[in-house]
Amino acid sequence: MKRFRYRIASLLILVLLLGVGFAALREANDLWDGCVLTLTIGVLLVSVLLALHRRETTRAFWVGFALFGWAYFALTAIPPIESRLPTTKALAYLDSKVPGRPINVTGMAWGGSPDGSNQPVAVSTVGVYQSANLIVDSDAQGTVRLWSLSPGRLLTGWSGTTENFVRIGHSLLVWLIAWLGGQLSRSLHGSDPENL
Repeated sequence: MKRFRYRIASLLILVLLLGVGFAALREANDLWDGCVLTLTIGVLLVSVLLALHRRETTRAFWVGFALFGWAYFALTAIPPIESRLPTTKALAYLDSKVPGRPINVTGMAWGGSPDGSNQPVAVSTVGVYQSANLIVDSDAQGTVRLWSLSPGRLLTGWSGTTENFVRIGHSLLVWLIAWLGGQLSRSLHGSDPENL
């Protein structure tokens, strides 16, 4: 039986990828979405080159990595298929369970602040309004941010959405599925043809 052996460098890369992935999912905004997508496409393109220029078992891994990675990436890029994937529903469910996720406020509320006091809040197009327990900050692009002075934290998000969370999750799943495909391809390459 073959033992699993990993180098420390591989484990450090894994920890780095997990850290970046969890940070991207925690924030789930347009910036993280774009960065993770760009990195995923870059890795998939490099995997094709590695599949062409490597030999033996390493080549088998990168062929499987590229094949499975690009296949799952293509499935998530086609809206009618992406909406029916079980991973899409699972990622949307996970997004709803993330504790402390910022709440996006839309519309206009009259007569009360988030801390429960009855202080009217008015928001102009541009400017800052401050009451005893609340700061309302708005800019020329129409972004409104509510800050609670008691805990000193932002009450609304920086445009992070469930859609961003799902897209980031799919990009990270491309990496996982591509790696699993690489492992499968490597094991099939090294297997004895008589046992198949």
